[in-house]
Amino acid sequence: FRMNAIRSSLQRQLFQDDERLSAIVSVVKIEGKKKKRPSYLCLTLSAEHPISVRIYLVKEDKEDSYRKKEKFQLRDVRAVDGINPRKPMPDFSITLSDRTFRLTASTCEEKDSFIRQLYKMASKFFPFAMPDFMNVPIPVDEPAIIVPVPNQEEEEAQAIEEYQPISAKEELDFRRLLASTELKLDQADLFVKALSNQLQSLDGANIESMMGSEKAVNQLLDVLDEAIDQVTELDKEMNRCDSILCVVRDSVELIEEKDSLSVVERKNKEKLEKEARKLVAHLDILSNKHLQVLSEANISDPASIARVVEAARAVSQFVAETPKTLRQMKAYQDQNSKLSVLDLFVDRLMSHLTALFKNLAERSDANDWHSLSIPKQSQRHRLLSPLADIVGWLKSTRENVYRAAIDRYIDATRGLYQRIFDKFFDVICNEVNQTVAGAGGDRRSSGSSDGMNANSLSTLIETVLGELNPVITSEQKFCLRFFHINSEGNHLGSDTLSMDSGDSGSIGTRGLDKQVNEQVRSLMGPLFDSSLSSNLDRFTKACCKSNRSNILLLFVIMSKKVLSSTESGSYYAVTFGSLVVLIKRQFDLYMETEAQSLRDVKLTKKTRVGILTTMDRLAQMIRMSEDRFKGSDRRTDLEKWYVALVKATCEGIEKAACSPYTKSPPTVVRFENYHQLYQTLSEQKIACLDNYRKEAKRICEENIDMYVREHMGRPLEKIHLYFEAVSRAKDRIRAEEIAYQQQFSKMELKKVISQYPGKEVRKGLEQLYKKLEKHLVDNSSLLQVVWRNMQEAFIKQLQSYQQIMAECYPNSKIDLEVSIDDVLSFFSDIAQSH
Repeated sequence: FRMNAIRSSLQRQLFQDDERLSAIVSVVKIEGKKKKRPSYLCLTLSAEHPISVRIYLVKEDKEDSYRKKEKFQLRDVRAVDGINPRKPMPDFSITLSDRTFRLTASTCEEKDSFIRQLYKMASKFFPFAMPDFMNVPIPVDEPAIIVPVPNQEEEEAQAIEEYQPISAKEELDFRRLLASTELKLDQADLFVKALSNQLQSLDGANIESMMGSEKAVNQLLDVLDEAIDQVTELDKEMNRCDSILCVVRDSVELIEEKDSLSVVERKNKEKLEKEARKLVAHLDILSNKHLQVLSEANISDPASIARVVEAARAVSQFVAETPKTLRQMKAYQDQNSKLSVLDLFVDRLMSHLTALFKNLAERSDANDWHSLSIPKQSQRHRLLSPLADIVGWLKSTRENVYRAAIDRYIDATRGLYQRIFDKFFDVICNEVNQTVAGAGGDRRSSGSSDGMNANSLSTLIETVLGELNPVITSEQKFCLRFFHINSEGNHLGSDTLSMDSGDSGSIGTRGLDKQVNEQVRSLMGPLFDSSLSSNLDRFTKACCKSNRSNILLLFVIMSKKVLSSTESGSYYAVTFGSLVVLIKRQFDLYMETEAQSLRDVKLTKKTRVGILTTMDRLAQMIRMSEDRFKGSDRRTDLEKWYVALVKATCEGIEKAACSPYTKSPPTVVRFENYHQLYQTLSEQKIACLDNYRKEAKRICEENIDMYVREHMGRPLEKIHLYFEAVSRAKDRIRAEEIAYQQQFSKMELKKVISQYPGKEVRKGLEQLYKKLEKHLVDNSSLLQVVWRNMQEAFIKQLQSYQQIMAECYPNSKIDLEVSIDDVLSFFSDIAQSH
């Protein structure tokens, strides 16, 4: 019933009288089953001729509201798949144009009814272009033999389906015919009788016409018989011509076959000739002269190196460019057998390179030594440069030998740089010691600690880096060109990099990346890493030997140079970075040592603890660091350690406050030192320590309050204890009943109050002030602060006593021996007298 209602709604809202809804199925897409509202596939027929069958995809927007989303013609249906014909299931798919919809019907019956109706429409209107119906329970293979079972219900259904409303023209013709008989619409019997009479008259006229044309029909039959005879003769003639054409076809095919064979033969001869010439030309690449040059090569003579490279290139070209299919030919094998001379040449070349690398390294080490400078290697590079082309040939042809040549160069050159750097840094470290000694002598008269100033240290660093830069960059420049690293391709060509022996400057290789690549690292690292790392570390420790705080200045200077460095493409940048890493490591070690010294507060015997020495140490550390790091871009590293130093200082304060050897109250130790820490941090105004500055102030004030609470009961101790007991009693009984308790009677109250006249109160306050002076350090800035807090606490205490007496002893007219004004006068006089 629901589908019938939906069908009626769709016919009324979307199709009306223009189309008739033939079949409908409620579906959802298989990949979208979670959608709230279903869709509908609708099969319709147009109401007017020519009849058009369409398929609509209809969406339900809201309750009883529909809209057409997509429209297809019946001819767009390509295939319908029922998924599984043996098992009833609602899933099916339909291909419309080039799109396939995978759908699930609400019930299997709806799906089968829709597919069946679609099949009927396709059989009726497109019998010669039927869609493919697969896995559906209807006979789709032979649609012509489908015989429907005659029954009344199907006949009525078919009659309903085949009903077509008459057009306007048909209706007009009918009314004209009705008007010609002069009848009305309710005279149907008379109209049928009139039509029957007209039909009989027309049949009679038709028979008479056929009888009159019998003679003409006989003549037409004779003409047809004659035409058939002529067609038979024509067919025989065509058969004879066809047999002749078959003979001609066989002859032509034979001729074409012979011509094709001749073409193949000619092409094969041309290919063979071409390959033969190519082989001969390839064999001529390697001449006996080339082999003679390699066997008699004099690598020590620069004039013969060019001929050796040319011969080596010819051998490489001969080996590399020979096709595999020609390597079995005797001519190639004969020529290849002569290449044994190449192995002998490579062995002699490696021996020569090994000896040359070693000898040049020893000769370079024997050069004259100049103070505070590193000998340049331009002469050694110039002597090796002529062999660059041969090394490039090794790289393209003998990878293992090429790697061995690099290893032997590294072995010979690494020791050279180790000796050079050791001598250079011996002089540098000696210069550092002399500078420190001179600075110490100048400063001893003024009482300051030994150390180096920024100018002296900066000059030494400039000297070190200025000497390392040309040596490292020149060596990298030579190695990149000599060993053909980062050059395009692995073969030698006309674009091989030319060699020059510049002593300094940036790397000029076009193919060098902005950052040092792995090839450069693998070559330059073994040359410099071990020698440079140890000597740079030695230089750093020498700068910090006299005064470890020099690491701050060293860290600032080197960090500034790293940020302004433009040597990103050179291995020198790696060296630069290595030095910064070493300095950063020493900087962290120095800061960790300082933090530990601030943390380790040791008290060995009973003593009064005042301001800890670590407070002054922290203040000096912060002032010195701020001076050294002024304008530096590495403040982040410093501020991290600031936090650690302040935390370590706080740990030291707590350790001293809790120590069993201290004579001072823990609260005094805390508020004295936290106040000092607050003053130090306030003086410097360091943003990252602002929270710690506020926390130090809070802890200081908190401990002052604790100290005041601990010692305020002493001046009026008995009164204090008495009113504490009264306060506890108020928790058990009503306030007005307190005076009736024997221990809290008015008599007892007067007795306690009488023990503390004004003279006694002043005496107790004076003793309290003396104890406060004893607890605090000499000339403490917090003395008057604590005394004022005690005054406020004492007055609040007196006021609380007065309130308790007003509540528990009303109208007793009993009061303390001293008033608040008296107490204020006592506190002021005591503070002024001291």
